[in-house]
Amino acid sequence: MRHPASMSFVLLLVSAATAIAKDVTVKVGHDAFTPGTVTIGTGDTVTFSNTQEMPGGHTIVSDDGSFSSPPLGKNASWSHPFERPGTYKVHVKEHPGTVGEVIVK
Repeated sequence: MRHPASMSFVLLLVSAATAIAKDVTVKVGHDAFTPGTVTIGTGDTVTFSNTQEMPGGHTIVSDDGSFSSPPLGKNASWSHPFERPGTYKVHVKEHPGTVGEVIVK
C-alpha cells in the first residue's frame, strides 16, 4: 500500500524539477548568432559565447536598449536572464548586420 505522504513528496520533487531555470548558449561570430533564434521560458538565461577574434571584442546589444554586454574577447561569455515574456531582437554592435532573436514564453 502506498502512503499519501510519499506520493505528495514525489509530486513536490517533480514540480520543483520542472521549475528550475535553464541556461541556453548562443555562439557569436562576425556574421551570425548560432542558433539565430532561441525560445526559452521566463526566468531562463541565455549565455552568449564569442567564438571569433575581434579587436576590442564583440558587444551583444538588444535592439530595444534593455541590455548590452561588455565587449567579449574570443572564447569569452556573458549571460543575461530573461525575466519577462516577449521577443528580444539582438545584434552585434561591431557588426550591425549580425542579428538574432530570443523568444521568451
